[in-house]
Amino acid sequence: MSSEADGVVLCFDSNYVWPACVTMHSVIRCWSSIETLNIYCLCDSSLTPTDRAMIEAVGSQRNCNVQIIDVDISVPEIRIPHLSAMAYARAMAPQLIDAARLVYLDCDVVACVSIHSLLRPIAADYALAAARDVYGPELSAPHIGPQRFPFGRRSGTFPYFNSGVMAIDVARWREQSVTQRVRSLMHDPEWRPALDDQDTLNYVLDGRFEMLDPRWNVVPVNFLNRSFGSTSIPGDRYVPAEYQRDLEESPWIVQYLTDRKPWLVDYGDDPLGGLWFASATEASAVLDLCGLSRPRS
Repeated sequence: MSSEADGVVLCFDSNYVWPACVTMHSVIRCWSSIETLNIYCLCDSSLTPTDRAMIEAVGSQRNCNVQIIDVDISVPEIRIPHLSAMAYARAMAPQLIDAARLVYLDCDVVACVSIHSLLRPIAADYALAAARDVYGPELSAPHIGPQRFPFGRRSGTFPYFNSGVMAIDVARWREQSVTQRVRSLMHDPEWRPALDDQDTLNYVLDGRFEMLDPRWNVVPVNFLNRSFGSTSIPGDRYVPAEYQRDLEESPWIVQYLTDRKPWLVDYGDDPLGGLWFASATEASAVLDLCGLSRPRS
């Protein structure tokens, strides 16, 4: 364990180095606190020297300190094709980083405002604050349900969070043995979560989390609906389509869910896709100045 300051955590392997650089750049660009921005990158052995140079180059901007932490994550099975075992590293981060508060971000997000305000006290004795998942806002959502996610003491209306953006109270996380409980559950042969780490964290935390303002995790629902030929989502019960459109016009963080990643598919003139490409263009320019080139997909 290392003694470090509060900061932002990303977890990824070599396949996500470029998206991670884009996410990092968006966070650095928007950071408005006078405090140093600490970014912790939990990575596996697949990173090459060039990968590490890219991360360090993006992290050399402004008042930023980037640390790459090598971890070894072994899980029995990953059920979502576009995820890797590093998805579970988010559950290990609060045990590895000796800070008071951390903000975890997936590598498929871009920040549109400074996230320093997420490094703050969390309600009650909760270890975590996160936004409801728009596709599974509650346990009784069609693709969750008791057939794969036992409710236990909970009812079907208990909230279910998206693990792509999480504010973490490290002391409470450790007191509640979250890392150990996640590790135990993910190696249980009877536990077969459809959404891997996200299901596992939701089950372990048992519905006890502070719900963030939905602007902290805005999903390009309008684009995804068009892409998948859908007209509604389970989250419409909590975020009606009209309100979702308003959220997409003023996001604080955007997360590009599913396998429709903006570096893999054409978002056309979708505004939220444009936010990712703007950050990617700027991150690419930073790498160019350091004599590095982003991966070409």
